[in-house]
Amino acid sequence: MWRKITLIFHTVKYLKPAQLIGRFIHFLPRTIREIFTHPKINTETSYQGFIVKKSSTEDLDCFTFLSETNSLSSLGWDHPQVSKLWRYNLHYFDFINSSLAEEESRAEKELELIHQWIDENPFGKGTAWEPYPGSLRIINWIKWHWRTKLLTDKALISLWNQVRYLGDRPEYHLLGNHLFINAKALIFAGVFFEGKEAKAFLDQGIQIIQEELDEQFLADGAHFELSPMYHALGLEDLLEIRVVGHSKVPDSFLDKIDDKIRVGLTWLKQMSYSNGELAHFNDCANGIAPSLVQLESMASSLGLNPSKMEKNAPAGLLESSGFFVFESKEFKMIADVGEIGPTYLPGHAHADSLSFELALQGERVIVNSGTSLYGLSQERLRQRSTCAHSTVEINGENSSEVWSGFRVARRASPFDLKWNQDGTDFTLACSHTGYQRFSKDIIHRRIWTKDGSNLTIKDLVFGHIKRAKVRYFLHPEITIEEEGVYLHLDKNGKRLATVKASDGENDISIMQVKSTYHPNFGKSIATTCLEMEMTETQVLILKIAF
Repeated sequence: MWRKITLIFHTVKYLKPAQLIGRFIHFLPRTIREIFTHPKINTETSYQGFIVKKSSTEDLDCFTFLSETNSLSSLGWDHPQVSKLWRYNLHYFDFINSSLAEEESRAEKELELIHQWIDENPFGKGTAWEPYPGSLRIINWIKWHWRTKLLTDKALISLWNQVRYLGDRPEYHLLGNHLFINAKALIFAGVFFEGKEAKAFLDQGIQIIQEELDEQFLADGAHFELSPMYHALGLEDLLEIRVVGHSKVPDSFLDKIDDKIRVGLTWLKQMSYSNGELAHFNDCANGIAPSLVQLESMASSLGLNPSKMEKNAPAGLLESSGFFVFESKEFKMIADVGEIGPTYLPGHAHADSLSFELALQGERVIVNSGTSLYGLSQERLRQRSTCAHSTVEINGENSSEVWSGFRVARRASPFDLKWNQDGTDFTLACSHTGYQRFSKDIIHRRIWTKDGSNLTIKDLVFGHIKRAKVRYFLHPEITIEEEGVYLHLDKNGKRLATVKASDGENDISIMQVKSTYHPNFGKSIATTCLEMEMTETQVLILKIAF
């Protein structure tokens, strides 16, 4: 009981007053009521050019989200045995704007499903009317109508009620990407509908974006929740606001969005690999957000000339987001040397301080283990834990106190960060305070040194500890060949690297432990984790020759 109270205290103390007030308001009864009319729609505008969503259903009954397939006719819209995130995806209605939606015979069936949704999801009830899925559904229904011109009066009345319900109570209790998508939906609605009320929703959306833009998109381009996946989704939001807002949004506001898009694309390029996959820091999975190629293409279509964007990301420290990226022809390393995320919104944060990923010859070698699920399960907690990342775990504890599905209490903070570069070589060093909640003298310091075709990672643990484990998760396509104290890391018969561990004086055995890797939601792939125990000297060095 005391443990739970402590966790709650060290979580709540970081919240903004707006979140606390928002949480109080969130639980108050709603006064807004359903109406049975809708404003006129703006027939002079019909925006196109959005990124096509991935197909999730062929028959509009069996849907596959998060690698899980369920039947709508069997389970309905809000079955409690189906995960909340799966139900969210169903209520987004992304599928009506997928590649399959281009089939001529499909639009009428999609309209039937929209009517079914209206009939089976009464005003204000259930998952369907939560602000986040509601926002995405508003956007998708509007996009669909701009393409098909098929929304009926029944559908338009429902759509208008959804806009009213959202505008009455955006997600100030959460802030972050939830509030941002709320504002985007209000902007779409304010462009789509005509009249005084629609203009009020447009102004409300613009005001939220103006207040949140610099807060959520940092100076180095990153989205402030520090997840490459949510960053890519945020860029799509900015691009789509740019598409629909050019006739109703001040030019100065659009210019600022353009700047955020340009620097944001550069950051995403730095946090992506040559095969298009994202670096797994914090909550991040492939296949959810648009790809870098898709986002760059959409930016180009809007006149954001790629020549004005940095084609090659500079090596070095991304100060605002706290990542170090170094990339050369056959080498790419990304290290987390920053805070876990915004102090008041760490819901998508992992306890991954001083973790890193490594790609050699264009192939991913060392990874963090990724994100395959949300919710409150033990597996969700494990995937957020230090033990699921390529870093050091001390005394079996997490560097940041992750708990529940989206909570963090006491957090690691980086300090004494130093780095220098000499041509294609560098040294990077950083410490963090994450274990000082147990003893003020416990510090983990990690030093990366690239010297020619060698990368050395030196871990030092200061203070009195019981035990420490160093873990390096390998990409599942990597195979291992043992040769004495050396491990050769290969892929498809090609030698990528050779590794050896020591305490600075004596060689240390490397244990090969079976583990899992989660590149996508709903996916778990067997892989190998290299584990080493710290000796009494509390120094461990891994040398990687490539």
